[in-house]
Amino acid sequence: MEAHLLDSAAALEVTGLERTAAERAAVAAFGAPEVVADTPAVLDLRSLLRPAVLFAAVGLVAIGVSGLVSEVMGRVWGAGFVAGDLPGATYTPARCAELEEYFPGHGCLSAAARHHWGEVVEYRVAAGVLGLVLLVVWRFLPQRGRLPSGYVAVAGVVVFGLGAAALAVETLDTGTGGWGGVGQWLSAAVVAALVALGYAVRLTGDLRPPRPPAVGRGRTGR
Repeated sequence: MEAHLLDSAAALEVTGLERTAAERAAVAAFGAPEVVADTPAVLDLRSLLRPAVLFAAVGLVAIGVSGLVSEVMGRVWGAGFVAGDLPGATYTPARCAELEEYFPGHGCLSAAARHHWGEVVEYRVAAGVLGLVLLVVWRFLPQRGRLPSGYVAVAGVVVFGLGAAALAVETLDTGTGGWGGVGQWLSAAVVAALVALGYAVRLTGDLRPPRPPAVGRGRTGR
């Protein structure tokens, strides 16, 4: 805590405040004494419940959004772009007949791509709906304790950033064998990267040093 206060005071001093004023501002931004004294030294696991539910909800909603992106990609570039098979993929005659029954007038591979495209979109959108339900649950969960500033944002940057990187690698790997099926990974990578960027913006705000107190203007007499 002492190091945190000294760092805050130093950051405020850079903005032009005198050392004494910077120290007072850092102490004021740290929090009221009764609040700081009441903060447990050991993290209460119950305080993790509400942020964990929100984190899971954000992840599921992101999956749902990637499903909508996959839908758009399929309509613009075709079902094969989203869920097409790699070159050399084959189906048994019975499976081809089943797929062509769902999509008459299309060949076996085209029907398979359309079928798999629908599954990608439907399953992801279903996950997004579950995420919306979790958001409602999160809204009514009681607040028990509070995590230190920046914890959730760091977790979001790490989890969604690594997820976006892994999905980008999968996109490139699939693209080396042709464009078939690239869209299902690309759509997820784009959404994960945007969520990671959102958490990064939040982290920047959480780590921003406190603003110096406003200095009142003195009255001047004639």
